[in-house]
This record gives sequence, C-alpha cells and structure tokens, in this order.
Amino acid sequence: MVKLSRYFLVLVAIVAFAIVIPKLYWMAFAKPISTPFVMYSCIDNDFMIQRNNNGLTRMDRKGNTYTREEYEQKLPMMYTRQLLISGTMYDTIKGIAMDMHDIGMNRSTYRSRPKYLIAPDPGLYPLFEAESGRANLEMPSDYFRITWRMEFVDAQSNKVDEEKSQMFSAVLFKRGFKFPATSINGLPTTRKSCDEGYLVVDSSNQLFHVKMIKGKPYVKKVDLPEGLKFKSIDCVDFKNKKYYAYLYSQENELYILTQDEYHLIKLPVDNIDPVEQNIRIYGDMFNYNIITSDEGFIRSQILDIDYNKVDEYKETWPVRSERTEGKIFKMLFPAKINLSDGKSNYNDFYFEFTKSINWLLLSLVLVAAQFVVIRRRKEIVKNHLIDLCIVLVTGIFGFLAVNIFQNKFFA
Repeated sequence: MVKLSRYFLVLVAIVAFAIVIPKLYWMAFAKPISTPFVMYSCIDNDFMIQRNNNGLTRMDRKGNTYTREEYEQKLPMMYTRQLLISGTMYDTIKGIAMDMHDIGMNRSTYRSRPKYLIAPDPGLYPLFEAESGRANLEMPSDYFRITWRMEFVDAQSNKVDEEKSQMFSAVLFKRGFKFPATSINGLPTTRKSCDEGYLVVDSSNQLFHVKMIKGKPYVKKVDLPEGLKFKSIDCVDFKNKKYYAYLYSQENELYILTQDEYHLIKLPVDNIDPVEQNIRIYGDMFNYNIITSDEGFIRSQILDIDYNKVDEYKETWPVRSERTEGKIFKMLFPAKINLSDGKSNYNDFYFEFTKSINWLLLSLVLVAAQFVVIRRRKEIVKNHLIDLCIVLVTGIFGFLAVNIFQNKFFA
C-alpha cells in the first residue's frame, strides 16, 4: 500500500512537470511570429501588406514601401472616414461615384475562430418575431428546441407551450423536415438590424430556414446538391442583405445562401476550414477578401462582386515545432500537457506527444544517471527497475519525480 501511494505521487508529479516545465521553456525561448495584415487595394489591384516586426511597415506585394497616409489612400474602402477628414477621398473609383451611403451599405466584416465553434450546444434558442412593428428587437418569453418535435418552453414557468409547439412542428413536418435537428444556426441576440430566424439542418442533412412572422411559422426548405453536408453554418447580418450566411462544407468549401431567392452559391475558394483556421472576410463595393490563417501561414483569396476569383496571396513561415527552439524541445521532452487549447476557451487536459523520438537519447542518459544515483546510495538495482522504466518512458519528468519521491522514503 505504501509503495502504491508512492507511485501515485510520482504519477501526479510527472503530470505536474509535463504541464509546468514545457510552459516555462516556451516562455523563455519562444520567438513570437507577427502575422502580417493583408488587404487588397481597389486602386492598384494589388495586395497591401502591413507588418509589425520591430516597427510598423507597409508595403505592396512587389516590396514597395508606403507611408501611413499613402497606405490609407491605397485602401479607400477601409479608411473612408480618415480620407474624408483629410480631404483625400476619391470622387470616383473605377468610374463609380463614391457615395458614402453606398460605401456603407456594401461594407461587411466577418470573423470566425475555431474557439467560436468548439463550444457546448445551448440546447434552447430564442425565436424572435420577424415583423413586430417595433424599432428594436425584444427577447421573447420562451425558447425552443428541436428534438422529436419543435418545442417551445416558457422561460419563467418552464412549461411547454403546446399550441405553439404543435403549430410549428406541423409546418416543419409538412415541409419534409426529419426530426431531430442536428444543427441550429442563427443570431440569438437583439443586437442585429432585424430577425431572419434560423438555418436548421435536420437528421437527413436537409437545410431549412425557420422564422416567425406575426406569430406564425415560416419554413422554407433549401435545395442542396446531392451529398452536400455542412461542417458549420454562420449566419450574418450585413446592411446590403445579400445573403443569410456563410456555410462551410465537410470538404472545406465555402458557400453563401442568398436572401429571398435561396440560391446556394459555392464561392471559388478552397481549403477553408473553420475548425482549424482563423477566417476573416472583408466585403466592399468592389471585392471580397477572404483571409485564412493558422500557425504557419496566411492566405488571402480575392473575389469580385460577382464572386469570381481575381487574385491570391499566400505567405508561409516555419511553425514553432520546426524552428530551432522547437527542435530543441523535441530533444528534451517526450510530451506536454496543456490545460487549455488555443482552439477552445475551455479548460481540460490536452495531451500532445512529441512527433519525434529524439527525446529518447536524453531519456537514456537520464536512465544512466539514475543508475549511478542508485549505486551511490548502495541500493539494490532490481528494487528500482520500475523507476528506471518510468525515467525511460517519461524522460526528464520521470527523472525529477522519482528523485523527489524516493524509494527510501517509503521503505
């Protein structure tokens, strides 16, 4: 029993060291990479790249550098207000008169991060009245879920509204909805210009638009190509009301769903993965700039307003594990444990094993060192075989643990 207690303490120590020591290593030796900010100039039809490496620099793809004012003039759709203040805003661009209302109506900004998706399902959603006649949206008194039917639950009494539930469930059933829902996607907030309800995926991967108009259900089935499945759906609320959402397929394709006509348009971009990548999309009167980035790259794909691809820019750099400090890390540690993941906001134990066996060399050296320690204590080696195996498998973590909680303390 005493020996088991000792090995339990050794295990706890190994876990603690696997959390703390790698973190201290990266705090001391990691060299942060400053990701460039890439935008597309409708003036030069070229990429403008802003970097922050020991000072802010602004340049184009050819390497020409610009002052702050020159850089802002290359991006009038982004710095419209500043150009108006300084009196340098263009009267026309590409033969189109620059009307501030039109610029504002066509400007859109969208951002997605993996941590937005890696989150628990709330289970209950508010369904707003789409045509309330009020200037501002108001939170409803009930919330819905879609299991074996669409069910509305009063927030105060926690009772099911049978009449409303049956009414919405019946319409869903008539439209061909297969219960339960596998994905419910919308903007469950009053901080939007209007309510367009939810895009719901049923159990047979059919897509439906569900909202409430004057207390009555509105359900529209969206025609999808055969076999198309969505990884995630992100609803948006842009001023121009061109489309309801960005839809990401399981094949890392990007679609939009147009408003009112319900046309599903596949955008000519590829390798768009919201679960692994940071995604930003900037829209204006002339272009859509679709930016994806991860630890080792940034990529900008440019579309015109008719969704045709016109240009692309990509920049890569070695990820942390491939740089010098990463190679040394792989020689020192067999694994690490994180309490948080960069792609999630939730704490947990995240195990990451080193993709190399270089650490075995240090483990063998530590096994030899432990053998020397045992002999100097004039102890029997066979009584420490488990300790030697622990050091071999867990490296420096195990070496420290078995020497802090030594056998002789529990003899």
